[in-house]
Amino acid sequence: MQIPQFTEQHAKLLSEFLNTQSGAMSLIQSQGYLFGTICSPEPLEVHQWLEQILPNTANDLDEDMLFLFMALHHQVSEQVFELGYKLPAEFDLEFCQQWSAGFLTASQTYTHKLLQSEQLDIQYKQALESAQATLSFFALDKPTIAQIAQQNNIDELHLCAQQYELMGDFALGFAELIEIVALNSGLYTDEGWDE
Repeated sequence: MQIPQFTEQHAKLLSEFLNTQSGAMSLIQSQGYLFGTICSPEPLEVHQWLEQILPNTANDLDEDMLFLFMALHHQVSEQVFELGYKLPAEFDLEFCQQWSAGFLTASQTYTHKLLQSEQLDIQYKQALESAQATLSFFALDKPTIAQIAQQNNIDELHLCAQQYELMGDFALGFAELIEIVALNSGLYTDEGWDE
């Protein structure tokens, strides 16, 4: 069976399904999570990323639902590697919070590993830290965001808008950055990047 093109109807079905599953990520959180895993230097098997999204029901999925998840994964992968990953044009705080939380869940393991590499130049570490902090910014709690705004003498809404714009820039090039950092870290070889 061929993986279908992921449509708005599919998104609605998947979102409704996820909302009924205990401990499951939301659709938006899943999108952020899949973005993070797809950019990883250590690709996950289907069952591995599904178990993160659906911790209690991943093994009991019917075929139709499994194919919807596969279609979502394919869509995010296509955006990352072929079309350029784009966040929605309009800033939406709830979207950002969920997307960043999913992204952080997926990326912190490998970014931490990369940042621990003694072989990695400081410029790459700084670029990775900056990208990670920007893409996961909205996973911070509200008081922390308010404090950052206050420390920088900037209105909180203005700070969030700025961060969202930066998120869009970093999302476009994150996979490429991870590939460069991974290869320079000495922890991975080109073979780990056969996409």
